[in-house]
Amino acid sequence: MDFQKLKHLLAVVEYGTFSRAAEKVNLSQPALSRSIQALEAELGLPLLDRGTRQVRLTPYGACVAERARRMRFEETELQRELKTLHSGESGTLTIGLSPTPASLLLSPFLTHMAANHPQVRVGVELGATATLLDMLRGERIDAMVCDARMLYDAADIDARPLAPLRAGMVCRAGHPILAHKRVGIEQIRQYPVASSTLSPEVSLRLAETLGPGGAPEVMVTTRCENLDPLVDLALHTDTLLLGVICVTRREQAAGRLVEVPIPPDRQRQGHYVLARLAGRTPLTAQDALYTFTQQCWADFATFTPARQPYSSAPAAPRRRTPSAP
Repeated sequence: MDFQKLKHLLAVVEYGTFSRAAEKVNLSQPALSRSIQALEAELGLPLLDRGTRQVRLTPYGACVAERARRMRFEETELQRELKTLHSGESGTLTIGLSPTPASLLLSPFLTHMAANHPQVRVGVELGATATLLDMLRGERIDAMVCDARMLYDAADIDARPLAPLRAGMVCRAGHPILAHKRVGIEQIRQYPVASSTLSPEVSLRLAETLGPGGAPEVMVTTRCENLDPLVDLALHTDTLLLGVICVTRREQAAGRLVEVPIPPDRQRQGHYVLARLAGRTPLTAQDALYTFTQQCWADFATFTPARQPYSSAPAAPRRRTPSAP
C-alpha cells in the first residue's frame, strides 16, 4: 500500500474538499482524484462519499483514515528520533570501564554527558577486561575502555590504542620508605602493597626491575578491582599502591601521595584501548565517548608528578591491612 495515497486521503478528509486538498498537497484536482480512486481500487472498498458540497468518509474510510493518522505520526516521530540520534541529543549509550580507566574517566565522563548530552541515557558497567569483552560481544555494552592485552588478536573488535600510561608505586607523604634514595624489593617487603590486576607487560617489567620478588603475584598483599579504596588505603596507612601513576594525580598534586623511587623503567607502562564491535555504525553519542576519552587521555599520558624531597620521617600509626596468604 502506497503511504503517499494514504496521505492524500487524509488531506481530503482534513480540508473537506478535493480542490483545497489538491492545493495543499501540490497536485491538480484530477491527479488527487485518481490517487484516491487507485487507493479504493487497491482495497476494493469505497472510502469516501462524494457529495456536492463536502466529502465524507465511509465507515471503511474512517477505519483507513485512523490507521493512516497513526502511520503519519510514526513517520514524524521516526524522523525526529533519527535527527536527535544523529545530533547526539538522545539515544542510549552503555559503556564498560576496566579498573584504571574507571578511576580516570568515570566521574568526568558522566559530568560531561550530563552537561553536553543531557537527553542521552547513559549506563556504565565496571569490571575486568575479560568480563567487559564478553558483554561487548553479547551487545550488552556499546563500547569499552580497557586493558589492551586481550584485544590484540580480536578480529571482531575495532580497538583504537590510547597513549600508554606510566606505571609505578606511590605512598603517603612522610612514609618511612621515602628515606631511601632508591627503593628495592628489600624495602618494599616491609610494607603492604595494594594493586588492581596488572597487565602482563607491567608485571614482567616489575619482575625484571625488582627481581623475582617484585612480580605482582608475589609482592601484592591487597588486590581490588576498585581503585578508590586502594587510594584511601595508601593515604591513611603505610600501604604502597602499585599501578598507573596518573590515577593518583590529584593526591600527588596536593602533596598527599608521593611516588616511591623504585628503579626507573621507560617500558613499565599500562596499555589501553577504546573498543567496540567491528563493522557497526556508531551513534553520535558513542562518538562523544571516543572524543572525550581521547582528549582526557592526552592529559593523563603527559602527567608528571612534582619531585619530592627524601624524608626520614617516622612512620605514622598504621591501619591494619590484610597480609598475603
